Amino acid sequence: MVDTFALPSTQPRWSFPASMKAELPSLLQKLGLEQVLVSRLLSPSNMAVDGDRVHLLPTAAEVEELPTLTRTALYTELAKYPDNEYCVDPVLIVGASVSDWYRTSKLRPELVSKIEKLSYLRGETIAFSDIPVILNYAQSDLEARQIFKACTRTRSLMVRIQVNKNTNVEQLLNYWSFGVGIRRKDVEPIIQSIIESDTLSDLPLSHMLPALPRKLVYTYPGLDMAKNGLLPDCHWTSLNFYNFEPHQYLLDSRLATSQVLEQFIAVETPFEFGDILFFLDNDTGDAFHSCVYLADDLVYTKNGRNILSPWVISTLEDVKKVYLFRGNGRVQGFRRKDISASRRAGSVQ
Repeated sequence: MVDTFALPSTQPRWSFPASMKAELPSLLQKLGLEQVLVSRLLSPSNMAVDGDRVHLLPTAAEVEELPTLTRTALYTELAKYPDNEYCVDPVLIVGASVSDWYRTSKLRPELVSKIEKLSYLRGETIAFSDIPVILNYAQSDLEARQIFKACTRTRSLMVRIQVNKNTNVEQLLNYWSFGVGIRRKDVEPIIQSIIESDTLSDLPLSHMLPALPRKLVYTYPGLDMAKNGLLPDCHWTSLNFYNFEPHQYLLDSRLATSQVLEQFIAVETPFEFGDILFFLDNDTGDAFHSCVYLADDLVYTKNGRNILSPWVISTLEDVKKVYLFRGNGRVQGFRRKDISASRRAGSVQ
């Protein structure tokens, strides 16, 4: 996929709405940039107005010299404007140091050190947005693509379910089959086979997922998925969790919202397998992320609409670090009405 992907320019660019041009001198100084750098960035040779946007063009050296606190403040501001794609959607290093994150990559130690220097904190998560700068250090086209590939790294959990002859099979089946009867014929044979085997004691969690997430988990979206005009996002992923084939109309946020309102009910903790967890803005009530609850603290998620975001199994705690870092959101669970009715029927029995 990386071989077919257009690499970004090595020229760093900070973009703002053109309507902000007059206030940029004071804003940049407020964010911590030195007056000399501000004056140079706002000179005609380093500022370009393109329709309703204004682009500032710092050198790679100037970007590298930014103090960490200034970088954090500046990139937090730049993340408000979609043209700054690597600030809006940075490389996120969750639960590890930069050196640990790239330990098994093919990057030279010098490149890892540069990434570490250019990284900043976004909430509790290490973020890296200066892909154009780091590409300046590539010694060949091959290494440039290795750098870009390394920037697609995402942590995923490889989870296995342990079963044995003492396992409460009925309880296990009811949980992983959405309750009474739903998917039981898909789940029961594989669990019974593991229990009856003398050589097996567990199975990958992915085998317990419905058909579509079982196919997608641990993969990146193919270029063919762009044929519908939009790449799959978190809501498409969550609402298609139950479908054998994806329903592409769920790419439309309006129709996706309509399905939630019509087919789901709100639920509180403890969540159960298949519940969709929406991350809601405290002020507007809008959902800015969603994922599917699996068990314990595990969720199935796609963190971003872009082609470089894979489908993974993560902890809910790590997903919260990615999406609740501003402190203005909350998690609300939703359960499909038919599954809720099935589980109620099971509890009555």
